[in-house]
Amino acid sequence: MQPVGNRPLSGARSALFLLLAINLFNYIDRQSFFAPGDVNAMTKTGLLGDAFFVTYMISAPILGLLADRISRWLIVGSAVILWSLASGASGLAATFAILFATRICVGIGEGGYGPAAPTILADLFPIETRGRMMAIFYAAIPVGSALGYVIGGLVGAHFGCYPARLAAGPFVLLAARSARCCASPRAGIAAPEHKGLPSAFPHALLSH
Repeated sequence: MQPVGNRPLSGARSALFLLLAINLFNYIDRQSFFAPGDVNAMTKTGLLGDAFFVTYMISAPILGLLADRISRWLIVGSAVILWSLASGASGLAATFAILFATRICVGIGEGGYGPAAPTILADLFPIETRGRMMAIFYAAIPVGSALGYVIGGLVGAHFGCYPARLAAGPFVLLAARSARCCASPRAGIAAPEHKGLPSAFPHALLSH
């Protein structure tokens, strides 16, 4: 099934709302890390950042390839469940080693979500509106980052830094459960052929 004219596929807006909500909590979760009163806070924060970003860098291309072969909604749902559980577990971590391990799991989870989610939106929306939908989706980066500092600061000030890690978990798990129930469109079905360009155009270009 392909989009008709400028109309998105059925369920496209619901998918956008769901993925936008997950992406928003993704960046809220990234920024709500606090260690007040700890003289080694900067060093620990740097190590935790390395644990996340290195793992994310390694897992994203691997899970991106996997998303080309199985349901992308399955990848999204499983990845979000993993990072939500790991993020919640970090709020209960008794040692820095456990906290470090949870950030590795968060990196794996977000490494699965990052490559798959935008491609789902690309298949659901026609090319005429795809850029606008992507702009809405990626608006979660600055908004979620800002909210992470605000929410993390407020929760941390009233309840301590570790409960701040638990705040987003239930909401993201609910979104992940919804994602597991969605059907994944076939990759590339919404991409129309460019008018006026023959199918052999790339080969003809390379042959000259």
